Amino acid sequence: MPQSPLTFSTVVNSPSHEDLLMRLRLALLASVVLIGADLSAQTRVVVLPFRNMSHDIKYNAWNYQFADSLRAALLETDPAQKEFAIVPADSVELALADLNLDPNNPQYESDMWKAVRNLGAQKAVQGNFQLRGERVLINCYIYDMGSMMADGTNQAKDIYKSPTTFLEAIRPIVKRIRPGLTAP
Repeated sequence: MPQSPLTFSTVVNSPSHEDLLMRLRLALLASVVLIGADLSAQTRVVVLPFRNMSHDIKYNAWNYQFADSLRAALLETDPAQKEFAIVPADSVELALADLNLDPNNPQYESDMWKAVRNLGAQKAVQGNFQLRGERVLINCYIYDMGSMMADGTNQAKDIYKSPTTFLEAIRPIVKRIRPGLTAP
């Protein structure tokens, strides 16, 4: 007995079509719920430009060098961003530019929080550096946006490097602050 050809109308009109559609809907719903749960478990983190506490404009480029290097190093620790999600640099720069914020302006310290809130972040990472003779003092802190307080445990303070090796501070900073990025 010859079989009828399998066509779209025979599949759609078959009794198992409704069952198949229901299974697909349930699978899609389950995957959306799982993805949503995974995303809600992530902590959204903004890495802000560091502050130049020396106020010597020739070091202002370091503001973004520190932030970009720290952002990249944090992403290396969680490339899939399962534990925390790093806000992209261009989004941070846009949010700061929208509010006309400059890390070298004294007003930046109070107004940057609005930019962080506009980005929907739960945590903000901010650091500063100061030249002291032939050494650079570097500090980095995590701020919880709910309390607006710095994490008292997971912070990198009093790291000294030379002006030629200042970016070597990034690894110790990551080691000290990373546990605070996943904590509630």
